[in-house]
Amino acid sequence: MLDQVLQDYGLSEKESNLYLACLEMWSAPASSIARRLGENRVTVYSALKNLAKKGIVKEGIRNSSTHYSVASPQELLARLQEKCKHFQEKIPEFVAIESKLDNKPQVQFFDGLGWLKALYTEIGNAAKKMSPNDSYLTFVGIRNIDSRFQKFLKNEFLDMRKKIKIPSKVIMSKQKSDYSEYHKANYSTLVIDDPVFDFADEIVIYGESRVAIIMYTSDELCGLNITSVTLYKALKSIFQLIWKLHNKK
Repeated sequence: MLDQVLQDYGLSEKESNLYLACLEMWSAPASSIARRLGENRVTVYSALKNLAKKGIVKEGIRNSSTHYSVASPQELLARLQEKCKHFQEKIPEFVAIESKLDNKPQVQFFDGLGWLKALYTEIGNAAKKMSPNDSYLTFVGIRNIDSRFQKFLKNEFLDMRKKIKIPSKVIMSKQKSDYSEYHKANYSTLVIDDPVFDFADEIVIYGESRVAIIMYTSDELCGLNITSVTLYKALKSIFQLIWKLHNKK
C-alpha cells in the first residue's frame, strides 16, 4: 500500500495521508486539503508546515493565497538515494568508531522473569559456539530464591539444559533445592559448607568472554549479561582457585 511505503520513508500515518491528498490535488490551499481529508484546517496547516520544513511540501502563491503541493515520488526517491549514498560514504568513519569500542565491556540488562528466561536461553545458545572441552563455570546460591523462578527452573530450564552437551562445573552454597540437586546429579559440583559463602544469586562464566549474573530473589529478579574478556578471565581465575583449594582438602 502507498501509505505504508510513505511510512517506511519516514512519514507518520497522518503525514502519509496528507501527502497522498496533496499529490492527488496537485496544488491547493490548506482549507481545501483539510476538507478533502475531513480534518481540522488548523491541524492540517500545522502538518503542512512541518512537512515543508522536511522539504516534502512546497509552498507557493496563487491568486493571492498560499497553495501547497508536494515533492514528486521521483524527488523523494532521489533524496532517499542521496541519503543512502551519503551514509555509505561515511561507513568507514562509523567502522572506525565501532572498532574503538571492541574492547569495551558490553552489558545487557534483563528485568523480570520473562527476560530472565530469555537470558537463560541466550546462555544455552552459546553452547553452539563452544568447544566440547569447554565448561560452563557456575557459582550457585539458592537462598531466598523467588518461588516463580523456582518453578521455571524445575519445569522449563532443567529440561532445556539437558539438551545442551556442554558440561558444567558448579560451586554452590549448602542449600537444598531441586536446582542444586540437579547440579549434583549431573555435573562436577563443589558444595561449600560455610556461613560466609551464603548468597542468592547465580554467576555463569562461559563462552571465552561472557559473564551472566542472575539475581533471583523476589525483590530483585533480574540479570546482567556482560561481555568482557578481562572480567571473564578474572572470575574464571577465582573459580578455578576456589575449586583447586577445596579439592585439595
